Amino acid sequence: MKARHVWAIARKEWLHIIRDPLSVFLLGIGPVLMLILVSYAMAADVKNVPTVILDQDGSPQAAALIEQLDATQTLNVTGSVPDEGAANDKLERREAKLVAIIEPGFGAQTQDVDALASTDAQAFQPHLRFIIDGTDPVSAETAIEAALNESERFITAQMNATLDARLAAGADPARIAALRQQLQVPIDTTVENRYNPNLKAIWSLVPALIAVVLTLPGMSISTVIARERTLGTFEGLVATPIHKQAILLGKAIPYMALALVNVALMLVVARVVFGVPFRGSLLLYLALSGLYAFATLAVGMLFSILIHNSEAALWASMLFFLFPGMLLSGMFFPVEVFPFVVRIETLELPVVSGVIINRGMFLQGTGLRELWWNILLLLIIAVEGFEIAGRLFKKRIA
Repeated sequence: MKARHVWAIARKEWLHIIRDPLSVFLLGIGPVLMLILVSYAMAADVKNVPTVILDQDGSPQAAALIEQLDATQTLNVTGSVPDEGAANDKLERREAKLVAIIEPGFGAQTQDVDALASTDAQAFQPHLRFIIDGTDPVSAETAIEAALNESERFITAQMNATLDARLAAGADPARIAALRQQLQVPIDTTVENRYNPNLKAIWSLVPALIAVVLTLPGMSISTVIARERTLGTFEGLVATPIHKQAILLGKAIPYMALALVNVALMLVVARVVFGVPFRGSLLLYLALSGLYAFATLAVGMLFSILIHNSEAALWASMLFFLFPGMLLSGMFFPVEVFPFVVRIETLELPVVSGVIINRGMFLQGTGLRELWWNILLLLIIAVEGFEIAGRLFKKRIA
């Protein structure tokens, strides 16, 4: 074996790589992008969980508690609601993940340290209620923990301030010290895990995973045009009088049918095997699953037309569907915790809307009123994807 022969082959292979833009992307830029995606997804901390307040007390102490909750990095108080009906509406529309309800008498109870130090202290404890959207157990547990910790810290500080004021006014130091020791649990809280009472991870994971798995037809269709070129049947396909859009739709229909069959089978598996509840409309779910499958097929068809090599087209579609689907779809971490630029980029991923639709219909029983934005995104991706694919396909056969 001669060194010059090895270097000659290496030089030849290098030229092949740099002449192929996709190879340059996959080998040169792809690893950096994967590092960024994985780092953001796996190291993301739950922050800015959208929170709304139902203040039934209206005291200065209640207002101060709201400010303290909003000051945390975990919670983001986005507004207030007038009643529980409005709070439920916020949860259903995904405009809030946490509802904090401050009940009447909260302000006065935080000041009544004598009652809280009595033998019947539980009857006088300040009471707070929290309703958390349990469709994402990770953010739910983090948000509830932050809300409980901040509330207890706030009330403890309020009571200590009251005792300090009494001490400064000349109260008996021994009495004040005794009151401090008796204030063991200064708050009574009630937590309701809405949609997922026990915060079961499997209830959240399975609906999201259905959306990710349904990208497989989109990955498969990414090779169809390239396969025609490889098999030598592309010229015969182009020579037919069939309109270009009819060719693309005709190739997509079998994949669409298989996707819908898989949706039905996975729905049965989710209910029977994993015990995940389904609370939405079955007909609407099948219709939206068809729309989602159509959107993924439109993107996959774009890859098939843009990339002539079937293996390269498959790898490119995997980079678009599978890795972002696992990391950026919200399956493991809520999309809200990602940086703003990444959240904007996720709008281009059909799987993000697919995860929201699946979780919403399985666990929340949501409908068109709550899902219209994600439906609109899928419609845009589907229609524009096939429109652009048709135009590019026309250029290829011209």
